Amino acid sequence: MTVFLSQANLARVAREVRRPNYDREAVCIGIVHFGPGAFHRAHQAWFVDKLLANDRRWGICGVSLHSPTVRDALAPQDCLYSLAVLDESTSYQVIGSVKRILVAPDDPDTVLEQLCAPQIRLVTVTVTEKGYCLGADGHLDMVHADVRRDLHAPHAPTTVIGYLVEALRRRRAAASDPLPS
Repeated sequence: MTVFLSQANLARVAREVRRPNYDREAVCIGIVHFGPGAFHRAHQAWFVDKLLANDRRWGICGVSLHSPTVRDALAPQDCLYSLAVLDESTSYQVIGSVKRILVAPDDPDTVLEQLCAPQIRLVTVTVTEKGYCLGADGHLDMVHADVRRDLHAPHAPTTVIGYLVEALRRRRAAASDPLPS
């Protein structure tokens, strides 16, 4: 019988596989991360996983700007995933720092709500160069179709820049604490 990775099955993971050494239920989301792909999960989420043993304020909500692939893969696993560490000897660990994955086109209001939540203290981004919508000169491409859409309807963003601008506007309007700079 195959056992799939999930919070309920975490205790059944092989003993040699490292597991989160903190109570995942006590973890609060404090980071919104755009681009929850493999690079993010192998680096930033791994680092945050280590941090959570001492400070449970830094759980991650990943936001995909286009594809539901990561959400659809991780949701049945309660956003847990395994990481192979290739060193002198290979080791494995379960990463539990990702608490939620949103897909922006499916639920843009929830993405904005998450960005504006008072406990969010950090917004990070690892998207491809196309995701920043920059022109050849390195500045925001003001004729890019998605940027134009965001400029026309700033309260319903589609780009990472649009989401950030709208979230900051909403945080300011609500007199929320600003994100640290």
